[in-house]
Amino acid sequence: MEKELCQICHHRIAEHKFVRIVGGVETPYRICSHCKALMDNKYKELQAEAARKAIPPEKRVCPVCGSTLQSFSETGVLGCENCYHVFDDYLFEYIRGYHGATTHVGMDAKPVQVDVEALYRQLADLVKNEDYENAARLRQKIKRLMGENND
Repeated sequence: MEKELCQICHHRIAEHKFVRIVGGVETPYRICSHCKALMDNKYKELQAEAARKAIPPEKRVCPVCGSTLQSFSETGVLGCENCYHVFDDYLFEYIRGYHGATTHVGMDAKPVQVDVEALYRQLADLVKNEDYENAARLRQKIKRLMGENND
């Protein structure tokens, strides 16, 4: 009797069975131990990621250095490289708001023209609407653009 090859890698002998269900359609698979281990690890990563994302960024604490989003907001500095993973969803939006993009374009890029007067109008609207948190962020951004010291 001929051994069946793994339906994922097609290199090793299939030793495990599982059923994939997509849209109510069941598809049986036979896979090797190596591919099963990879799938198990990926599943654990996805579970951990989902659990982490279930906690709002403001309540997260970096398990490596103990940094919080509040400490980052106060200092502008992350505690360690793991903080980038812990606060990635917040940092993505923060960087987009600060730089206008999340993709590095290099030093040869032309400077972006900023309408500071429009930013001041936006700041006035935020204060008028009592959105003080976003107003403070925008004020910090204006100060950085103007080259002022962030006291």
